[in-house]
Amino acid sequence: MLASSGRRPVIGALGEGLLEVGVHPGLEQDTLARGFGGDAANVAVMAARLGADARLLSRVGADAAGRLLLDFWRRAGVDVAGVRVDPDAPTGVYINERDDRNVHAFSYHRVGSAATGLDATDVPDEAIAPLDVLHVTGITLSISPGARAAAERAVDAARRLGVLVSFGVNHREALRPEVPVLAAMARRADLVFLSVDDARHVLGETAPDAVAAALREAREVVLTAGPRPATALAGGEAVVVTPPAVALVDAAGAGDALAGAYLATRLGGGTVADALAAGVAAGALSCRAGGCALSYPSAAEVAAALAGLADADRAVAP
Repeated sequence: MLASSGRRPVIGALGEGLLEVGVHPGLEQDTLARGFGGDAANVAVMAARLGADARLLSRVGADAAGRLLLDFWRRAGVDVAGVRVDPDAPTGVYINERDDRNVHAFSYHRVGSAATGLDATDVPDEAIAPLDVLHVTGITLSISPGARAAAERAVDAARRLGVLVSFGVNHREALRPEVPVLAAMARRADLVFLSVDDARHVLGETAPDAVAAALREAREVVLTAGPRPATALAGGEAVVVTPPAVALVDAAGAGDALAGAYLATRLGGGTVADALAAGVAAGALSCRAGGCALSYPSAAEVAAALAGLADADRAVAP
């Protein structure tokens, strides 16, 4: 059984957090917007917003950016006891530049960052054992050899300790990921989250049935396609949910919001259909405002969106 009931699910996410600097129309001259990102950290924030006991395993620098991230995560309800403050490395930063057509350009400043210094010492057994699920990402596997070693050690520990493994593929060409490494981790995971583009690059497949066949060891696979219907593949069934329509401002981090909401709902006792609907709603709602985790909806907003989803937006096919 994946789902548990009667208590808050304990969800751990391993990977980087990044301070976001926003540049977009509408800002006063000489003003920059502040935000918070990093795929693993985003998943933890969204899971916490839906009531999970969300724990982040990461590193930040002993600098203003690191303090801002830690403060934001705490206020979001994320347990940061597993976040190490590195006195010798800076916190990573990325620039999210958006024009008046909501077209984005991202630039990352993470070389030598604290999070790239992650290693196996950041994931002791005592940090993994209390979890119901450990979430790792393709970005964590790609930002440095140490971070990859940390992810692989954490997954080994999870397997040994009976903890479920979740993997967000998050293939990013700019990081020059080792595709066989991402594919191998996807095949080790119990739950896999990937976009159609991720599937094309990592598995060479995009059709849901072909993706399911390629990841047949996984218990559940969630395949997303932006504003088009998302598909959860589990137990020989395909559950399909169409995202609610929203006025698009910024889609950055939408996939992480979906993963966090799915995990919180599924491990909290929901069905696959419940979890996919919550994930799709959270991902869509996150696109209404600028930034990544700052734009994530509350549990009440997700519930309202779910109430508005028509039966026609959900389907189950054999």
